[in-house]
Parts: sequence; structure tokens; C-alpha cells
Amino acid sequence: MATDWLLLDGSSLMFRAFFGIPVTAFKAPDGQPVNAVRGFLDMLARLVADRKPKALVVATDEDWRPAFRVNVIPSYKTARLERGAMPAELQPQEPIIWAILKAMGVEVMGAAGFEAEDVIASLLPNLSGKVEI
Repeated sequence: MATDWLLLDGSSLMFRAFFGIPVTAFKAPDGQPVNAVRGFLDMLARLVADRKPKALVVATDEDWRPAFRVNVIPSYKTARLERGAMPAELQPQEPIIWAILKAMGVEVMGAAGFEAEDVIASLLPNLSGKVEI
């Protein structure tokens, strides 16, 4: 089923890929885990093949716990404060994922102080045609 726009929360997809594939499953030649890279690209390929978008945008979290949201909901993502925002094995994989997407010509968008969902919401009023999120 073809769609005009496919808007993805890249940060969410990255975390799903990381936790969905064991860290030991895929390693770069230098031994660095690349399980999230592999999982992300596999999921992206499936989404693109299934939906056949004319345009693809991957939004990123530039702030995983925005202050404006915490001011309204003080408990927002407090459970993540204890374990940290991002696992150590995932941190070096994030820039690799964004670099691969950019090399593929995929639009990667983020905004300082905002989450991917906010970026996606800001795009919607300017898009026409069928949009899938």
C-alpha cells in the first residue's frame, strides 16, 4: 500500500532495535556492538517495502525529557532517570544510524529541546496527501 509520507520516530525505532536484538548478535570488525544499527536498518527496509512512501522523514529526540513537558508533568519519564537515558552499548551506534540514513538520502530531523514526536507533530500541518506515522 503506497503512502505519500512516512514519518518515523527514529529514536523510538533505534531503542526497539537495540532491545530487540542481543548486543552480542552483531559486532563491527573492531568488536563494537552494531545490533541496533542492523535492527534499525532491517525495520526501516521492511517499513519502506511495505508502505512504498514517496517521502520519508526520520525524526530524532534532541532532548529525551524536555523541560517544558516536565514542568507540566513532573513525573514524565522519571523511571528512566534511574537507569539512564541510553545504554552505554547504544550510544556509539546512534551517530552511525543517523550517518547511514543521511548517506542514503533520508531526511533526518531533530530540534533542540524537543522529542521526535514533537518534530513529527510540527511537520503535519505542512504536509498533504496520505501520511503514515
